[in-house]
Order: sequence, then C-alpha cells, then structure tokens
Amino acid sequence: MEDEEIKKLVQEGYTNIVKTASSCCTPNTTYFTSKNSCCGTSGRNISKVISKNIGYSELEVEGVPEGANLGLGCGNPIGMASILEGETVLDLGCGAGFDCFLASKKVGETGRVIGIDMTPDMISKARENAKQGNFPNVEFRLGEIENLPVEKNSIDLVISNCVINLVPNKARAFQEAFRVLKPEGKLMISDIVLRKELPELIINSMEAYIACVSGAILKQDYIKSMEDAGFKDINILEESSFPIDGLTITQMNIPSDELKRLTSSVVSVKIEGKKPLPQLTGSKSLDKLKVDIYVPLETCSCLWDNFMNLVFEVIAPYKKIINFNTKNINSVEARENNIHGNCVLVDGKHKFTTSFALKNRLPELLKEKGLI
Repeated sequence: MEDEEIKKLVQEGYTNIVKTASSCCTPNTTYFTSKNSCCGTSGRNISKVISKNIGYSELEVEGVPEGANLGLGCGNPIGMASILEGETVLDLGCGAGFDCFLASKKVGETGRVIGIDMTPDMISKARENAKQGNFPNVEFRLGEIENLPVEKNSIDLVISNCVINLVPNKARAFQEAFRVLKPEGKLMISDIVLRKELPELIINSMEAYIACVSGAILKQDYIKSMEDAGFKDINILEESSFPIDGLTITQMNIPSDELKRLTSSVVSVKIEGKKPLPQLTGSKSLDKLKVDIYVPLETCSCLWDNFMNLVFEVIAPYKKIINFNTKNINSVEARENNIHGNCVLVDGKHKFTTSFALKNRLPELLKEKGLI
C-alpha cells in the first residue's frame, strides 16, 4: 500500500474516532469486550480509565476540557519529561489536545505549546477545547509530522504519544523533529514498537494499522531512525507489554498459539533523545559571538546577581562559541546606549532585557553568524 493511501485511511479512521469520541489505540483491553473493542467503544469514562492505566494521574485526567482526552495514547510522555516554565513544547499528533493542555500548565504564561495533527476534525476539536478550557498559550496547526509547519531551532521539547507508529516514513518524522528542536532540545516519546516481526496478515491489515500495531517497526530499527536523524543520548525509559487481545486483529482467525506469540512481540516504550550542540569545524572555531552584559552602577547587587545567573545559564551551552564581557556603566553611558536597567547586547545590535528572550533568540543569532 502506498504511503499516501495509508495516510488517507489513517486520517479517515481518526476522523471517525473524534466524531464518535471512541478510543482505537488502547494498551489496556481489560475494559473492552469483543462487542465494543477498537474503534467501536464510546463513552468518555472509558478514555479516562485507559489514561489512568497508562500512567496519567487522576488530577491530569480531570484537569483538561471535556472531550480533549480520547484515550488514544500508549503512555504518558508528559510524566517523563522535565518541562520548565517558559519553554516551547511541540506535540506530534496532538489529537484533541490532551497532552498539549497538560504541558501548557507546566510551561506557564511565558511558555508556549504547539500541537500538530493531519486530521482537520482533530484540529477543529482541539481548538474548540482550547477555547472552552481557556488555554491562550496553546495553538494547534494542521500539518503532517513528516513536514512540520514549525520553524527550525524553535522548540525546547518535542513530545509524541502513540503516533510515530502511524507514520509511513518514520525516518523523515525524526528528521523533522530534529530540525525544529533547539540545540540541546529534547525528544520524549511514548510509542509502540516490535520485538519480533509481525505476520503478513497483520502487516497488510489497515484495521491493525489504525490500531497502532501493523505500522510499528522493530525496536532496534526505531532507535536507529532516531540515531540517523542526529539524536544522541537515546534511552528507553520504560518498556511494557501492549496487550492486543482486545484489538481488531483478534477477529482475523489467528490461531491461539500465534496470537500469544504476537502479544509478546508488541511493546509500549517511552524513549528520550537529545539534539546535541553542533560540532564546529575549520575556521568557524576561531570565531565567536560577542555578548556584552550591561549593568548600571546603581543596580542593586542582589538583582544583578540573579540576572547574571539567569544569563549565564542561557549562554553556558554555547560558551565555546561565545565571547562575553560584563560592563558596569554610569547613568550617562546608560542614556547614550539606551539602557534602562540590566540588559544583554549581542553582536552590538541585539538587545535583550530578559534571559527568556535571550534564550529564544540566541540559537538563531549563532546560526546567522555561521557558528552552528
């Protein structure tokens, strides 16, 4: 089956899910019967039960707008990630916005969360949920994971929950995630992978594909795709069985012994990776970005110390390619340089009065200078 055909069928399948508020991709089948299993289960309570069984707390499940949680995940990437206030988080395959809304509470008012999904109905539902729940720091964009509508080097953390397995070109998806991350940005994923190859009957089943099974690849191939994209420090944080006895594939008349083998072959994993700082080569290693840190003489020492600590934290990852100086200036010099309080001047022309603003722009300035 061609990639575009797979995408179309996946989009149709998930359009049906959001319209019926049913869960299709669930690792906990204890709460399903053969009559109402995958893609036929309705009721928001089922989604809540599923989410609690894959790692979400009661507070998280109850703390999002009604209809945001469709029970589509296979883990809780938010629970494993260290999200800081002020960061920008990107959710690949955001669905109706469940993980985005949880992340928004951690990044705070100064942070930002972007959700990407290729299903128009999902995006519409997510935007409706954001409006209903009053989440002004969350936005949703229609787009494909293999071609993200996101600027390069603009994201602190990329998350994804049981979605990469649905993407035909996984290598391209990881390349795009790497592209949009800032240097030292992180990737945190919950997904389905395989310990052993699946039989052709399941691989060729579109129902099993939408159920997050037949699109999964071998664990070692999944990790290699991340490595090939450039990710470093790749770690599998958790690995657990993904029961398939309640999914659509049980209706394929597969012998019980083969079904048992399949059950042990499909696993849910939580994987993290990091985008490293670029390696400098040639003459670029001799050049550095000039960073001047200004402080008026009358500034309180405690405020100055706090400002300096925050600035040093931002520039520390790039210390090999930054030449910084601290300058005390009097009131006359401050007026001449249009400086009203502590500030950082980069390359003599870019002024930043907060460490947060500096952090967001610094990678771009370093790239413009050809240092990364």
